[in-house]
Amino acid sequence: MTKKEKATMFRNSMEVLRAMGRRFPHSRWQIPLYMACCIGAPFMTTLIPSLAIKAITQGETGYFLLTITLALCAYWGVEAIRNLVSMYLDKARIFTMSDLFFVSFINKCLKTDYANVEPLEKQKAVAKAGRVVSYGGDSVSRVMSESVELAIRALGLLIYGTAILLLDVKILLITVVLMVTDIFMRNHAIKYTNDHWEESVEVGRKLRYLRGNGMSVGAGKDIRIYQLKGWFHERFEELIRQETDFQKRTQIRWYYPTVVDNICFFAKNLLAYSILAGKVLTGEMDVAGFTLYLGVIFGLDVWIHPMALSYGGLKSATYRFNDYRKFMSTPDVFRHDGGSVQPRSMEGAPEIAFRDVSFCYEEGGEQVLSHISFVIKSGESVALVGNNGAGKTTLVKLLCGFYPATEGEILVNGKNIIEMDIDAWQEEVSALFQETVSLAFSIAMNVSGCSEEDMDRQRVRESLRRAGLWEKVSSLPRKEDTYLSQQLDDQGVWLSGGEMQKLLLARALYRDGQLMILDEPTVALDPIAESKVYEDYHMLTEGKTSLFISHRLASTRFCDRIIFLENGRVAETGTHEELMKKGGRYKEVFDIQSKYYQKQGEAANEE
Repeated sequence: MTKKEKATMFRNSMEVLRAMGRRFPHSRWQIPLYMACCIGAPFMTTLIPSLAIKAITQGETGYFLLTITLALCAYWGVEAIRNLVSMYLDKARIFTMSDLFFVSFINKCLKTDYANVEPLEKQKAVAKAGRVVSYGGDSVSRVMSESVELAIRALGLLIYGTAILLLDVKILLITVVLMVTDIFMRNHAIKYTNDHWEESVEVGRKLRYLRGNGMSVGAGKDIRIYQLKGWFHERFEELIRQETDFQKRTQIRWYYPTVVDNICFFAKNLLAYSILAGKVLTGEMDVAGFTLYLGVIFGLDVWIHPMALSYGGLKSATYRFNDYRKFMSTPDVFRHDGGSVQPRSMEGAPEIAFRDVSFCYEEGGEQVLSHISFVIKSGESVALVGNNGAGKTTLVKLLCGFYPATEGEILVNGKNIIEMDIDAWQEEVSALFQETVSLAFSIAMNVSGCSEEDMDRQRVRESLRRAGLWEKVSSLPRKEDTYLSQQLDDQGVWLSGGEMQKLLLARALYRDGQLMILDEPTVALDPIAESKVYEDYHMLTEGKTSLFISHRLASTRFCDRIIFLENGRVAETGTHEELMKKGGRYKEVFDIQSKYYQKQGEAANEE
């Protein structure tokens, strides 16, 4: 093991043990007590037979009974203390992992910049870090336990090894060879496991995805109607086969140290019996001494093999814990503790400017946006249109502060967004995204984004009313206190796709940010509800700067200006009338879409 690896193991062990000490101060004295009991109990089991034989051979029955009684009582007392302290330490480890490390991990996931969690490589990093603090692969708990166990084994081995050194150095040499060989073989197994760890994590990530969708009520309809059960079954079998194959390859490498251990144990014990028997036969040692040293030699096995296991376990857990440390130390791209904008300090609707902005999701990858420049004036209503894949949603991600621009600048009231307090800026953004995502809490909590005590209930109702959902909500027995789905409340309800879209619009209205972003807000609405959104658009965005994203060109005529995006570039900009007169790509796409909707209308009239 390199100096760097040793330093990492020691550093990680100290970090988690200090964390446990802060969370459970009693563990600071419980750990030394536990270690003393773990070391003392094996010595007592080694000593008791020797004391018994000595008392018997001396023929002192009373002394024999007294000695054995006291020794057994002491042993049982030590074991009772060890088990009791072990129970408290197990609890301390579990709650330290969940209360400190797991909560810190969740907070990091929720608060770190979106660019640190959305890309595939970042998702893999999150998955690896998550396994460290999960109950299935809790490396944090293992670091806490194995570091203590390794210290116990090392002390026990030192004490027993010293005793054997006084007897015969050859036994100690074989013992050292055994230990070194065991550790070397386990290092090989650990290295193989670590080298292929990402392979296992990736298979686990895919399995969790399939399990989640296989049990999803929403996905269940598609799975049944399109007969996807066989596909799910095949993918499950393939991933389970990959996981099983990985486990087999790993286990065979952990089997080799066991074989070597047995060979070394046989050689050591054969030598020990020969030496001890020779000393008894020559009169250098009595039967009690023979029993004592034999117990010490056999007791050495209690320390060697577990020490190798603890070492291997700690090294493996430390390797995993480094995944956690790496993710937790991932720096944010944006500022979160100050900047040129403070919460609710913005006066009026902001002016937005994109100056020669380009963006790609991966370094050296294909550009999704290329040299985009435009200005949205304060209070202006702008439609961002274009075909699927034109880069509309990516542009919104940049404007919301989810990603930094690869090149160029995004300015808010003349100030670069990268220099702002991004949390403060995002408080000024009311957004309705394409994805209809809600939480299994009450309707009021979903709209307000806060707890019962902190929400403005009248404002919740007004937002639902403006979004066109209050009639539905007011008909429910518990009104806005009704929970969504039955995940957390058996009396919860399911909303349709259109109703969910209105709920998310109500959330955006409740936020009342100075920038309103509506990303395909009518995609799940029926024609009547869609028309109502268009009619109310000016009312919804009054006094705000607004950006309306859609691939339906006819839906954006009510905006002040239109930006037509194509292949990640601004192809045309102007009002609907100006772009139609220009006769460019906007008019071409508009005419194609118009013919499609005319055909739909004619077909509907014929029916």
